[in-house]
Amino acid sequence: MIVRDIEKALQHSNCNHWRYDSLSLSKQALVHACRHINKENEECQVLQLGGGDSALFWKSLGELDLLHVQATIVEHHPIRAKEIKENLGDVPHVALETSSLKQLSEAEWNEVFDNPEESRSLWPAIGQRIPENQFDHFSIQNAFYADLDQLSLSVHSVDVMVVDGPHGNGRSLAYPLFVNTLKPDALILVDDFDHYPFLAHLGKVYHYEELFREIVVNRRWVLVRLQGTKNE
Repeated sequence: MIVRDIEKALQHSNCNHWRYDSLSLSKQALVHACRHINKENEECQVLQLGGGDSALFWKSLGELDLLHVQATIVEHHPIRAKEIKENLGDVPHVALETSSLKQLSEAEWNEVFDNPEESRSLWPAIGQRIPENQFDHFSIQNAFYADLDQLSLSVHSVDVMVVDGPHGNGRSLAYPLFVNTLKPDALILVDDFDHYPFLAHLGKVYHYEELFREIVVNRRWVLVRLQGTKNE
């Protein structure tokens, strides 16, 4: 996609008035991700972990016919999910999924990372549900979306995964849990990548090439392209 098309989608989604500025992806992160999407006439499957007004950007790409996109947004906070759904409206190419959170022990964390191919089958039987009054704790450890069974994503179907939630180090669990969902050369956009060793965790599961990173006051993200898994 060329820059003027991306800018058009950003303007259409009214990015200057996004309400979750401190929690949403930056404009530049979205621009760089789209510039590396190698899709012209094919559908681009996006999985975004963590909601926010940036979900409106994927809506705009489809509405303006700039990219054949099918986006799945996962959000754990019920109030935020309700507001995102109201802003999205009824569009066929963006699906919002709400999920509660659960927390893993260190032993369970290691088991998931040691067995990425089996991690989804392990998932229902491990971890403890987190009370809703703890959903906004920024320093929560080993927490991830509990209800992965409601995501209807085909094997090796996702072209772009945006890792922007949940809070804490647990978002790294996306790497093993979606190892069979991501395409071998998928783009991964990680927000706040230096808050925890997110790249070190990524490197336990995948080979990857870093494409771009931005580190300024409130924008700290990195974009990488996968180059297959470590067991290949």
